Amino acid sequence: MPKQTPVIIATFLLLATAGFLYISWGEGFDVNFGASRVESFAPGDFFIDFDGTVLYQSASDELGFYIFGRRNIRRYDIEGNRLWERTTSHANPTSVQGGNYIGISAYRARAYYAFGPYGALYTIATENDILSYHIACNGYSAILSVTDYGSYHMEVFNTAGMRVWQRILKERNVFPISMAISPDATTLIVSYLDTSGHTILSYICAYHIYAEGSMSYDDGLFASFSQIEGEIISRVAFIDSKHLMYSSDGRVGMYIIDYESRISHVWSRILENQAVFVEVVRGVGVAVAYGRPLPGAEGVPEGTFVIYGLEGWELATYFMSGGIRYLSTGSGAAIIGGGALRRDFAAIDYNNQVVWEYTATSDVLDFVILDSPMRALIVTPMRMQIMEAR
Repeated sequence: MPKQTPVIIATFLLLATAGFLYISWGEGFDVNFGASRVESFAPGDFFIDFDGTVLYQSASDELGFYIFGRRNIRRYDIEGNRLWERTTSHANPTSVQGGNYIGISAYRARAYYAFGPYGALYTIATENDILSYHIACNGYSAILSVTDYGSYHMEVFNTAGMRVWQRILKERNVFPISMAISPDATTLIVSYLDTSGHTILSYICAYHIYAEGSMSYDDGLFASFSQIEGEIISRVAFIDSKHLMYSSDGRVGMYIIDYESRISHVWSRILENQAVFVEVVRGVGVAVAYGRPLPGAEGVPEGTFVIYGLEGWELATYFMSGGIRYLSTGSGAAIIGGGALRRDFAAIDYNNQVVWEYTATSDVLDFVILDSPMRALIVTPMRMQIMEAR
C-alpha cells in the first residue's frame, strides 16, 4: 500500500464525519449582521452574545435548533427559548444530524452522545478510538471505531443505546469510509476502500439490521454494488426510506432499494469539476456546489450550484460569482455562501426560487434554515441571531 494511502483514508474519514466550516470574512460586524438585498430580511427578536473564545456550531430542524461549543450542548425551540443544556466530555466536538436528532463525538474519542429535542437519548462508551459516526432520523446511531491492532468495529445502536448490529473487519487492506442508516432503521449501507490490488477500489455494501443483532455468524450482508476503480466513495446517505446517494471524488449518484431488498441504479453523473460540497436534501435529492473544472475537462463555471432530484433532474440552479464556500440544507431551502469577498449568501428553495439574498460583514460560522426558508439562524464568533424575512 502506498505511503500516502493512510493519510488519504484518514482525511476521508474526517470528511465523512460532519464538522463545521470556518469562513473568515472581515473584521467588523454591524448590529444588523450585514446588508440584506431583500428589504424585509432583518434580525428577529432573538439573539445571544458570545465572548469570542469558543467557536460555536449549530444545527436546526423544524422544531428548533441546537448550539454546541466546548463541552456543552443547548437546545432551543423555534422562537429561541432555551429548553435544556447538557455537558459533554469533548473539548472540540463535531456533530452529525438526522432529522431532529444530533450525534456528538470527536475524532479518536471514546465517547459518543445522542440527543433529541427533549434531551439526552443515550451515551456510548467505546473501548476503541472512534473514527466516524452517523445518526438516523429515528435516533439510531452507527459508530465506526478502530482497535490498537488495526481492526475496525462497525456498530449500530437503537434509541435505548443498545447495540443491535455489529461487524468486525480484520482485513488489513480494506477500510470502511462512510456509513448511513435507513430512516426505518432496517438497512445499513457502508462504503469501503480496498487497496489490496494494483489500483484502489471503492464499493458499497448493504446490511440488514435485525432487532436481536446479527453478531458474528451473520452480519446481514445482502448486497455489494457500485464498484469504482481509482476513486474513494467518501459519502453515502439515505435521501428517504428507499433512495440512497453516494459521492466520490469523480461522481455522484443515486440507488433505490425496493421492498424485497433489491438495489437498482437510478442515475449518476461524472464530475468534471471539483465538488466543493455535496449535501443531502432530505426527501428531495442531492445538492452539489461546484468548484473549478478538473484538468482537461470543460465542466461548469466555478460557483455553480445545483439540486438534483431523485430521478437525476435539475430541480434548482444558482450561480455565485467568486465561488461557493458554504452550503447548508434545511426546511424547504438551501443556503449557499461565498462570492468574490466571501460575504454573499443566498437561500434557494427546491422549486428553483431565490428566497432571499444577503451580504454579511464579518466572520460567519453557520447560517441555517429554521422552520421555513423565511427564517434563518446565523452564528458568528460573537453572536447567534435569528433572521426573518417579513
